[in-house]
Amino acid sequence: MRPSAVKKNRLSLCMIVKNEEQYLFDCLKSVEDVVDEVIIVDTGSEDSTLDIAEKFNAKIYHYPWKDDFSAARNESLKHATCEWILQLDADERLCTESKAELKKRLKDKKYMCVNVVIDSPKADQKKGHISRAHRLFRNIPGMKYSGRIHEQVSPAVMALKGKEGFSSIKLIHLGYAKDEGAMEEKSLRNSKLLKQQISEEPNNAYWRFTYAQNLVLNREYSEAEEHLKKALELGGLPKDILCSIYNNFAEIKIKKGDYRNGVEQAQQSIKLNPAQTTSYLLMYEAYGYLKQIESQIFCLEKTIALVEKNSRNTNQTSLEAYVDITSLYLNLGARHFQSKDFLSAKAAFQNAVKISPENIMALQGYSDCLIQIGEFDTAEEVLSTLGNLNPDDPVILEKRAFIFMRLKKFEQAITAYELLSTRVSRTVALSKRLAGLYNLIGDRETAEMYLQESVQIGEG
Repeated sequence: MRPSAVKKNRLSLCMIVKNEEQYLFDCLKSVEDVVDEVIIVDTGSEDSTLDIAEKFNAKIYHYPWKDDFSAARNESLKHATCEWILQLDADERLCTESKAELKKRLKDKKYMCVNVVIDSPKADQKKGHISRAHRLFRNIPGMKYSGRIHEQVSPAVMALKGKEGFSSIKLIHLGYAKDEGAMEEKSLRNSKLLKQQISEEPNNAYWRFTYAQNLVLNREYSEAEEHLKKALELGGLPKDILCSIYNNFAEIKIKKGDYRNGVEQAQQSIKLNPAQTTSYLLMYEAYGYLKQIESQIFCLEKTIALVEKNSRNTNQTSLEAYVDITSLYLNLGARHFQSKDFLSAKAAFQNAVKISPENIMALQGYSDCLIQIGEFDTAEEVLSTLGNLNPDDPVILEKRAFIFMRLKKFEQAITAYELLSTRVSRTVALSKRLAGLYNLIGDRETAEMYLQESVQIGEG
């Protein structure tokens, strides 16, 4: 039973834990100056988890695990004494820059719950996804979690006719950066609980959707399609979930080689929410298989515009994959180059260089475009940078030598070709090129030597 009176404008952190010694300290440290009390419900820790919790003056309660996340979470809510509740998992951290907004929200009377951003990087930090969830909500009668897994307070908010607010409060979630064994164990646990949830509520569209997502992650595409179709048939899902369903369909179709259908499914998602990147990237992939370069360019340009406008902001979309803006410009440059639109390719690669000045692929693409349009002086500067980054690359050496020839800097061209000859096997073409260059600077003797060498190589 919750306290009859709650502390106004105060915040209770409510958590459930089990063997979280690796993560808990950093989690609690991230919120110690914004929460007024810490409620910990332990479901059977055997490590130092509770010792860590005690260091933060947490109120610790014990609860037996019942294969039901909502049951454990609702137990934590019973002990909260503040007007607002923040729910975190041990492998999550509140971003420092979000603290001011979080404190401000505690004085906001308009909303019953607040949707926050969850940034979930994978192990290499370059992959991951952005999602949203109701993690900040009022401590009022009737507010509770539902669902054995992927538990949520949304049904309670709807039943109470409460208003939902969207925020830029961000949590960093490390749960997808764990090792392969831990991720496989998590997937098996999730699958088990989701199956049980569906058996209990077969006509719940949300559980069908979440189970389908788990199946997609495990590459069980045919079964995933069945549950996605059932979720649509049952209906009643919000727009953000519907977007994800069509994107799941698109991904499955592309994996199965049905590229045109994949495009159609992604377009359905865009109709519901044009301000998302996932659908455009799925279409870009499908158009690649269909060899439709102009359509790929369109998808990349739309994605870039969205990323530059929102920058890792999900814009109320339930799930968006990480988007690397440098990679977008690299791919855009490559597609323009493939279409022989060298000016547009140059602009794309130049943007990639501005964002990542030492990105070798960006510099190479930029220099290739400059060579194609005859901007040799600038090309030489870019190739010089490339040469400093990767001095042993024979391709870079050969391009620099070519540029020096075009600029009539023959001695520098000779230096480049001589260095190139120490990196690759001498060829007839290379020896003839050196012979010609030495002849141009008036060194007839060396020119003759290389000319003879070319003949010997050709005869060999």
